[in-house]
Amino acid sequence: MPRRIAGERTALGGAVRVAAATAAFAAVHSLLASRTVKRAVGRAVGERNRAGLYRVLFNGSAVAGAGLIAVVAVRAPGRELYHVRGPQAGALRVGQLGGTLFALAALRQVGVTRFLGLPSAAAWLAGGPVPEPPEGQGPALDAVGLRRAAGPFAWSRHPLNLAPLPILWLNPRMTTNLAAFNAATTLYLVVGSLHEEARLREAYGDRYVAYQHSGVPYYLPASRADATEPVSAALGEE
Repeated sequence: MPRRIAGERTALGGAVRVAAATAAFAAVHSLLASRTVKRAVGRAVGERNRAGLYRVLFNGSAVAGAGLIAVVAVRAPGRELYHVRGPQAGALRVGQLGGTLFALAALRQVGVTRFLGLPSAAAWLAGGPVPEPPEGQGPALDAVGLRRAAGPFAWSRHPLNLAPLPILWLNPRMTTNLAAFNAATTLYLVVGSLHEEARLREAYGDRYVAYQHSGVPYYLPASRADATEPVSAALGEE
């Protein structure tokens, strides 16, 4: 019994370590995504350099941070909570695939290269005018600059923050460290979407406010029959 208790305490310590690393990553990631930091970087290095390189470096820092969390999770002690096998495991994998496809559909609408900041970086390297990279993960602008809530963005205003949930939680094998990472990440995705809403509202003004009031839910998915209508309709424009 003492050995079992010691093992559980060790596993709990590992889970706390993973959760703390994830929380630290979330705090840094949110800070770097803030418009306050972006404006400060623009003043320090120039707006053209900021517009051209910030998004690429921001994504690179996210990949590096995720790698550090993975190292912590591998090294931290833990134990298995459950392991689903057979047809039930297959059903869970299907759910994970659904989350992946949902994320890809949302990413396609945002624009993969634009999301990565590649057009801005390419323009910076070419010495020409640098287009502003996307402020967040909102729906794409149409040809006249209106925001259209189509595809995944007609189900949730933050589909790229929603899609990871089935991928994380439907893993057939769950350990204490993975559960700690999943819990901390889920909290960040939900709360971080509020931070993103504030940035998008500041960046796009009435266009994003209209999207918020269009009936598309903040996070958990729901479908609207008229969600593919341009946001200008919600503003009462022709």
